Amino acid sequence: MIALHDDWVWDSWFAQDGEDLHVFYLKAPKSLGDSDKRHHNAQVGHSFSTDGVNWTELPDALLRREGEYFDSQGIWTGSVLKHNDVWHMFYTGIDKESKGRIQRIGHATSSDLITWERVGDEPILTASGPWYATSETDPKNEEPFRDPWVFFFQDQWHMLVTARDTTGDGTMAHAVSNDLYTWELKEPLLSNAQFDQLEVFQVVEVDGRWVLIFCAAPQDIHRPGIEKTYATFAAPAAGPLGPFNLDAATPIPPDGGVYAGRIVTFADGSHNLFGFIDSGAPGEFTGTISSPIPVELHHNGALRPVAQLVG
Repeated sequence: MIALHDDWVWDSWFAQDGEDLHVFYLKAPKSLGDSDKRHHNAQVGHSFSTDGVNWTELPDALLRREGEYFDSQGIWTGSVLKHNDVWHMFYTGIDKESKGRIQRIGHATSSDLITWERVGDEPILTASGPWYATSETDPKNEEPFRDPWVFFFQDQWHMLVTARDTTGDGTMAHAVSNDLYTWELKEPLLSNAQFDQLEVFQVVEVDGRWVLIFCAAPQDIHRPGIEKTYATFAAPAAGPLGPFNLDAATPIPPDGGVYAGRIVTFADGSHNLFGFIDSGAPGEFTGTISSPIPVELHHNGALRPVAQLVG
C-alpha cells in the first residue's frame, strides 16, 4: 500500500527502470481538511519500489506553476514512458481561472525520473471541434480533456485522452505524433459510449489479448447492462486502438472500490492492478493506493482478480 502521513494520494501511473518500479501519483496535503479540496491542490508525488509492495518516497516530480499558465492551479493525471534514453511525462494541467473546468495536456522530460523540465510553457494538446466539446460547445460549459495515455503502435505514437463529445457523451479522444513533441488531434475512438465520462484510459495486452482499462462512477454510467458502481473497469479490445466492447465492461474487483486503476506487469510476467481505495460513498476516500492485486484474463476477455483482496 502507498500511504503518506501528511498527504492524500490517489490517481497513479507507473514506470519500470531496471529492477525499480517507479510510481507517480496525485497528492495534496491533508491539512486542507476536506478531501474534496484535493483536486484543486494536486501535484505529482513520486515513490519507487523493488517489489511493488514496499515503497520509498522520493522528491515530488512536478509542481503547479505560479503565474498565468495552463497548469497554475494543479496537475492532474498522466502517464510516463522512455524513448531514446529520455523519459517523457504527459500530464493534465488546470489553471486558476477555470479551476478544473478547462483541462489541457502538458509534457515534461527527464533523464533520471527525478528531475523534470516542462517542454515549453504552452499545452501540447487541447480539446477542439468538430469532435470534442470545448467550454463554448459543451452542454455543461466545461472542457474535459485529461488523463493522457501514450504508447507506440504501427510506427506512430498514440495518445488516448478522456474527453466529451459535443452531445455531452463521454468519449476517447485520440492524437498521434511522430516524435512525442508535436501532436495531431484525430477523431475519437469511441462513439455512443453512454457514459458521462470514461476516466484514466489504459490499453494493455494480457496473454495475447487486448484489454481496455478505464474507471467510472455510478452517476456516469448510462449504458444498459453495465453495473453502476464506483470502480475500475476492464473491457475486451480488438487492439490498442479498438474497437472496444463496452457492453462487456466489468469492474475489477467485481464489487468495485478501486478507482483510477492501472495494470502493471511485473518481471515474473504477472499482471497487477493498482488504484486508490475508495467505494465512492461519502467519507470512504482513504487517500491511499492499494497493494498490487494480481489479475488474470477471464474467458469473456475482461480481467478478474486472482484473489479477492485489497491490501
